[in-house]
Amino acid sequence: MPASQDYCILPSSPTCRCLDRFSILDDGHEDEDGLVPFWDILVATLHQPVTSTIQLIDVLETISNTLRGNSGETGDYGTLRAFISQPANADFYDSVWPTIASSALQMPSLFPDSTIPVLKPGLTVAFSPHQISCLVAHQFLCTLTEPPWRDGFYDFSIWYSSSQPHTLAAEMYLTSITTFFRSAPTSSVTYTLHSYNLIAPSHMTPRSSTPLPPLSLTRLPHYSTSYQQFPPLTPSSAVVVSANIHIGFGRSATQEEIFAGNCPAACPAVLLTPPLAAEEVLVIRDAAPMLRIVGQRRDISYTVLEPEERRGGTMLFMDALELDEVDDGAGLPDLLPGNVEREIRKAVAGFSAVRGGKVYTGVWGCGAFNGDPGVKVVCMWIAAAVTGVELGVLFDAGLKGVAGEVERFRDTFGEGATVEDLERWLKGLPRGVRRGETLRS
Repeated sequence: MPASQDYCILPSSPTCRCLDRFSILDDGHEDEDGLVPFWDILVATLHQPVTSTIQLIDVLETISNTLRGNSGETGDYGTLRAFISQPANADFYDSVWPTIASSALQMPSLFPDSTIPVLKPGLTVAFSPHQISCLVAHQFLCTLTEPPWRDGFYDFSIWYSSSQPHTLAAEMYLTSITTFFRSAPTSSVTYTLHSYNLIAPSHMTPRSSTPLPPLSLTRLPHYSTSYQQFPPLTPSSAVVVSANIHIGFGRSATQEEIFAGNCPAACPAVLLTPPLAAEEVLVIRDAAPMLRIVGQRRDISYTVLEPEERRGGTMLFMDALELDEVDDGAGLPDLLPGNVEREIRKAVAGFSAVRGGKVYTGVWGCGAFNGDPGVKVVCMWIAAAVTGVELGVLFDAGLKGVAGEVERFRDTFGEGATVEDLERWLKGLPRGVRRGETLRS
């Protein structure tokens, strides 16, 4: 899937040519260089009967060797084999696989140009339910070539081999994918790259005199994906996903990996979203979750949602500053020149997607990225005021102490407080304040 600045080429394109390594096609398909259309090989391969794991692996191996000349990272397919052999997947070859194959084969009619656009600031890409199913099927089949801005993690082969850093996470994501193909999606999904630089001044209120909106705090017994569902999400609300610059799914169980892997319709975003710039946020609407996931990282469990519960809302993929390797000898990195403004603008870019609604968020950027909870909450509160949204911060049991500090901090301002009051507080923090101590200063 080579890419230009504007689009990525899909495997159905006549320009995607390869060697017929296994003599799958009849004579006459080769060009003067001995190459044949990859799509012809894929069609012939997907029309083969697949009623066993051996036959499924043969299809995946044929695709990988045809496109890449080797089996790639997938190796022994041990995790995929074990997953399909579970009793819960007894219907895989009767219902799931036929849907994957038929969805993949629709690509020429669903994407007549054999391309998908690359997102740019202000651009919205909308895919129909059938287009979504088609792209997700190709991610399962691993027929797509790596986008030039990514270093892996663009198809589902990362969950197939025996060597998994988090076996339960891989099983969980494969469950999400197979659940997706058991019930056809009914909603279109949109992907938009919001940029602070494109927000009209008329859509933002002046900072200094803007009153602070409500700041609600919710204590949860456990981390949960319930906030990417309807309810509690509504058409006028959104949830923040603590993203990396390279957005998407992965092999462990961070919040971003969970939220992306739990919504198969969100997974094609990795094919069209370049690295996020400092002022950009990816907004995905209507990608439905398949599972209810409780916990995070090593401590996770999941259950499959009932069909009527699989309703997706709006997700804001926002990357916070990576402060985990910043030398804090000169003071708290969050407060270094430009860092506060960067985080405010990032949040404004995201929150503007639901202007006048409500945004739910965890303590954004304070896990692996090592941000200070006090500074991050204040930055988001300022952004909420500027964009006219209500902010709801979620705390699990591990953040009980932080929740109490945020609550006391919020209550010290009271009614009538403005953005100027928060900015004054930020500027007044002592130079030597340490991470986790700002709300006590």
